[in-house]
Amino acid sequence: MTWIKLNVGGQMFETQLGTLTRYPSSTLARMFKSDMMHNDPVPEELYYLDTDPQCFQHILSWLRYGTMSIPHTMDKRLVMMAAKHLGLDDMAKQVEKESSGTKGAMTDWLRLNVGGTIFETSRATLTSHPTSSLARMFEPNSNLPPATTTSDGVFLIDACPAGFSVVLNWLRYRHLMLGIVKAADVMPLADYFGLEELQGLLAKHMAKEDEASSKLVGCIEESVDRLEDVLQQVQCEINGVQDKMEDIKIEVAGIATGLEDLWRIKNEVANIASIMK
Repeated sequence: MTWIKLNVGGQMFETQLGTLTRYPSSTLARMFKSDMMHNDPVPEELYYLDTDPQCFQHILSWLRYGTMSIPHTMDKRLVMMAAKHLGLDDMAKQVEKESSGTKGAMTDWLRLNVGGTIFETSRATLTSHPTSSLARMFEPNSNLPPATTTSDGVFLIDACPAGFSVVLNWLRYRHLMLGIVKAADVMPLADYFGLEELQGLLAKHMAKEDEASSKLVGCIEESVDRLEDVLQQVQCEINGVQDKMEDIKIEVAGIATGLEDLWRIKNEVANIASIMK
């Protein structure tokens, strides 16, 4: 049993010679055949292989066990190209087959759980803005998939559902449909998902809202000033009425005094008349 030490792209590997030569017709096997090297491989010697170490790790597992488990975070195309480079055509075909088998079609109908609210839409809608991070999450064979997927295939996204509904409708119709949602609440999502065009629309809408708010504040301030003027005028009128009431009181008092004098004169006349009788 001969063990071989390999330096693959700066990372050390050790395996049996029989593993590397399992497929005799491959380029990798021919590298270690004695008739090509003119002598048997030396166990103590370090052999250098210019291949991506992460890809080679999956290639070595396939040579050992005849199966592979490539994580979804890794680009399978790199593994396929590395396998072809080493002449492992069977593995390259298997990787290509698995990639095409798991590849999502643009017409796929997807379910998303966004902050506890379920949304359903097509993959084409989610990828309709190609440069966005949202599109990269859901494009076929994505290297940036959503962090978590449930057992029944629902994608979990930690975001505000109200704001996401605005984002989704914009992706569908390319119209800003806010409803009761504030543009300021949608802006963080547009920024997070890299939707520059939507960010521009939201910024314009927020600028219009600020302008309208400023006009409203100006109108209110102007109305308050006018109301103050009216109140001042009313106060002046009230003060004038109070002054007139004082004059009326004085006049009434004068009248009362005159009536009292008249009553006295009447009494005096009655007395004189009684004396003359």
